[in-house]
Parts: sequence; C-alpha cells; structure tokens
Amino acid sequence: MNNALPDTFFKPGTVAVVGASKKANFSSGIPETLVKNGYRDRLYLVNPRETEINGMPVHADLAAVPVPIDLAIVVVPAPQVPRVIRDCIQLGIPSVVLESAGFGETGPEGARLEEEVRGLLKDSRTRVIGPNCLGVINPHASFTTTQVNLEALRPGNIGVIAQSGTFGNILADWAPTQDLCFSKLVTIGNRLDVDETDCLLYLADDDRTDVIVLYLEGVKDGGRFYEAARDVSRRKPVLVYKGGRSQAGRKAAASHTGSLTGEDELYEAIFRQTGVIRAASFQELFDMARVFSREPLMAGPRVCVVTVSGSLGVMTADVCTAWGLELPDLSPETVRALRDIAPSWMNVKNPLDLGPSGIYDAAIKAALADPRIDGIIAVPVIPEIVMQKYTELGVDVGSMFGDPKEWRRLAPGKPILMFTLGGASWCEHVRKVYGADLSLVSSPENAARALSASRRYGRFRAGG
Repeated sequence: MNNALPDTFFKPGTVAVVGASKKANFSSGIPETLVKNGYRDRLYLVNPRETEINGMPVHADLAAVPVPIDLAIVVVPAPQVPRVIRDCIQLGIPSVVLESAGFGETGPEGARLEEEVRGLLKDSRTRVIGPNCLGVINPHASFTTTQVNLEALRPGNIGVIAQSGTFGNILADWAPTQDLCFSKLVTIGNRLDVDETDCLLYLADDDRTDVIVLYLEGVKDGGRFYEAARDVSRRKPVLVYKGGRSQAGRKAAASHTGSLTGEDELYEAIFRQTGVIRAASFQELFDMARVFSREPLMAGPRVCVVTVSGSLGVMTADVCTAWGLELPDLSPETVRALRDIAPSWMNVKNPLDLGPSGIYDAAIKAALADPRIDGIIAVPVIPEIVMQKYTELGVDVGSMFGDPKEWRRLAPGKPILMFTLGGASWCEHVRKVYGADLSLVSSPENAARALSASRRYGRFRAGG
C-alpha cells in the first residue's frame, strides 16, 4: 500500500500563511510562532488587505510570492477557500494545512464547499490536511502550523493522529507535565483529503516514530483503514481511543468534525482483528503510550508488585489478575536473598510489602533478577508530612528508593512501571526523580492494563 503523504507537511523549506492578519484571533499567532522557531527567512504572508504585519511584507496572493512554496497554511473564511486551493494547485504547492472551519461540520452549505474543494483536488498532486484542524507539530524539526510552545516539547518517539485540532493543541500543552515526548502530532479535522489512514501509513515509515496513537471519532474508509492497520500493527504498536461510543457522543462528533462514527461493535472487531490496542479512557491511552514507547514488550504474564503499602499491593494484585497477569511465588534464591536483609516482621512474598523497611532498592533488584518474574510494578509511597520533614532535613528521598538507570541496566528486557499516590510535593518528586527513566502511570488499573496489552501485543507480533 503506497503512502503519498509528502514530507513537506512536517519539514517544509518554505511556508506561506494565507489569510495572515493583524487582528487578534485564533490563528493570528501562527506567523509569530513560525518566526520564533526559525522560519522568518522562509515565511511568506498573504492577504490582499494588508501590506505588512509585524514588520514583515504581505503579498496580495500566492502568485505574488517570489519563491516556490512547500506548505501553505490557509486561515481564510470558508467561502474563500476554493479560490485559494485553486491557486495552490496551479502553483504546484504540494502540501496545504487548511485550518479554516465552516465546512461539513456546519451543515449543507459547508458540505457543498467541502465537496467543491475535494473536486478541485481530484486530479492534482496537492494534498490537504483539514479543514477544521490545527495541522501538524514536529518537535524534531522545531516546526508547527499552530500556536504552541515548542520549547516545552521534548522530541520523542510517540506519533499522534487526532481528528480534533484543539485536542491536539491541548495535548501538546499537557505532554511536558506528563513526561510524554512526541515525534509527530497531526490533527486532521474533517478529512477532506488526508485522512487517518494516510497519516497512519506515513508514521509507519517514519524513523522517528516507534509508537502510533490515534484519537478517532470515525474512520473515513473502513476497508482501507483495516488493511493499513493490519500491516502497520505488525511493525509498530498502534493505540487508539475511539470517541463517539454513545448516542450523545455520536451526535457531538457529527457537529464537531462532521464524522459518521458508526457502530462501536464494528470498530471493536476491526481493532481486535488488526492488532490495534484500544484504550478505555484518555488517561489510559497515554499511560499505555508511555509504556509502549519506553518499555520492552512483556515476555510473559508474571508480575512482581513491590510496594510500601499493603493495601495498594492488594489492589494492584487484584487488577493484575483481572487482566490476565500472574503474581507467582518468588524463587527460593530471591526469597533467601531478601530474608538476609529484611526485618523480621516483613513477609517475603509477592506482592512484596516492604513497609518502612528501607530495602526498596534491594527488593527491586532482587525481583528483576528473579527468572520467575517478567515485569515489575513499583509502588513507592511516603506520607506528605514525612516528605516535608525529609525536605526540611535535606534528605535525598530519591536515593532511598534507588536508581532507575541501574534497574534498567540489570534487566533491560523487563518492563518496569511505577505509580504512586499522595501529596503534591511527593508526587512531583517522584515525577522528577523517575519520570525521565521509568514509565509512570496514573493508577494500578492502568499499570495492569498496560502490561496486559504489552503481553498481548508481543504475542500478536510473534504471530500468536
């Protein structure tokens, strides 16, 4: 299956903003963002009613731009869009991000405009993302077609496809607080031309992308998506959150991006048959994305839970079992090693409830070395009042729980997940100490579901 999505969407040499304006509106900051990220000498503004914006010259139309354009960002009112698209086609512009709204999501007249533009594109080489979207973000190239703080986004290996433009922008703002690092992020809106399957195929061939995440309200071409997903899932994990499961959600999707969401049972079958991993919630989607982007695939179903809270250990054991994971007895060698250093009151069994024993690091290392264990869920907890006292005394709390880099070196083939509960200072400390090296998840349920998905996906990749 060929993918004709040009690279100029994500790393253009030259950019034109058609409809650039001095007025404060949703898109007025796009030129400023492009300039900030190094595009001043490659940026061309177009608006027949302006001559300059922020010291930059403005051209009357695309034909007046003195150089070939790789990417046009179009933010004109919907009725003007066919004329602009016609200009893009005539000038051979390969990529267009159409951010304007007012198309199929608004009713019959908008749908007519959408069909008119689609007809113009039919025999051309110009590709269009949108309308009703915010386009793309490429942290590796410091490029974006929307207003976002690229400096806060660390480049990574998670590629994201989202129908909703604002969803994509909010996600980019939220990601740095969650230690999520993206390779590419593309919002596709109404999918007049480029759709989720085009983007899926592009990211499948993208060397920067190891995990693909989709937020979908519907699929434009079910058969084509099925074939692509089945192929791509054999190469890279594909995670999806499907909106529009309920009647209310389906109505909202129709007015949001003009999507026909279809029956949820059909989507469930497609995902299951193609190896696509479905998340039940937004938080779970990105917890799983974090795990798949950082951790080796789960080689077997056997988990060791290492905790300082017995109740959290019980909760975690319950949800692990519910999702097909096992908590086996530790090997005799591991038990002996831990009994040599554990206080007399501590039970050496799985889950490992360490309490205030102070042997967290040693316990993690012992569990990682155990041949009966395929993965670890770590649950460090400190009451807020104790955390405050440690801070006052200058105690390095991180050293009390161990070095995650050392854990990785000891068992590079075993996934290590961590979640915690507690006060703000403690949770922030865990994120700072462990967030860059371990997969922090939001709950025991999401830890179990992520490891279960990792195990199932590993079997799928192996042909099981």
